[in-house]
Amino acid sequence: MPTPLPITRLCAHPANSNVMPAKLLKKLATHIERSGRYPPVIVRPFEGAYQILDGHHRVKAIESLGHTEAQCELWEVDDREALVLLTTLNRLEGSDDPKKRGALVSALMEGIELPALSKLLPEDSGRLRALASLHTTPPPRPMRPEALKASPVAVTFFVTADQRKALERRLREAGGSRECALLELTGVLDATQTQ
Repeated sequence: MPTPLPITRLCAHPANSNVMPAKLLKKLATHIERSGRYPPVIVRPFEGAYQILDGHHRVKAIESLGHTEAQCELWEVDDREALVLLTTLNRLEGSDDPKKRGALVSALMEGIELPALSKLLPEDSGRLRALASLHTTPPPRPMRPEALKASPVAVTFFVTADQRKALERRLREAGGSRECALLELTGVLDATQTQ
C-alpha cells in the first residue's frame, strides 16, 4: 500500500543513470496533472530520509505541479541491492508492437484531438499520425506465384582460394560490373545485354 511521504524527505540516488529529456518530463507532468495518478515511487530508508530507487522523474513532475507529497512504496534494501534495482527498474521494459500501438493511438484519437494527445504521449503529432495509419492500413497483398518466378533469387557458392583467384581474373577480363560479368560468365546473361 503506497504511503504519502514529503517530497522534501526524498533524495535522488546519486548513481541513477536514467535521464529524461525536458520535453518528456513536461508530458509526464501533464499526464499526472490530467489523471491525478502515477505509479508509486520506490524508496528505501536512508540516513534519516528516503532514497529514490525508481521514480526520480515522477518526483520531479509532481513537484513541478506544486505537490508537497509523493505516493511511495518503501523497500528495505541494502546498498548493493539498491544498485541492482537502479540498473533494472528503469531498464527492464518491453517494446511496443507498432500495429497494436497504432490501434491504441487510433482509439485515443476518437476522443482526444491530436494536439492534446501529443502533449500527453511520448510521440509527436507526426509519429502519432503514422502509428494511427498502421492500424487503418490493410496488410499488403501476398504476391501470386507467377510474380514470384520473376523475383531475383540469391545464389551463394563456395570456392577454394585458387578457384577464387581464377574467378577474379575472369571477372576482370569480362569487364563491367562484377555482377554482370559473373552473369555473363555463367551464361545467364549474354554480352549484348550488358552493353
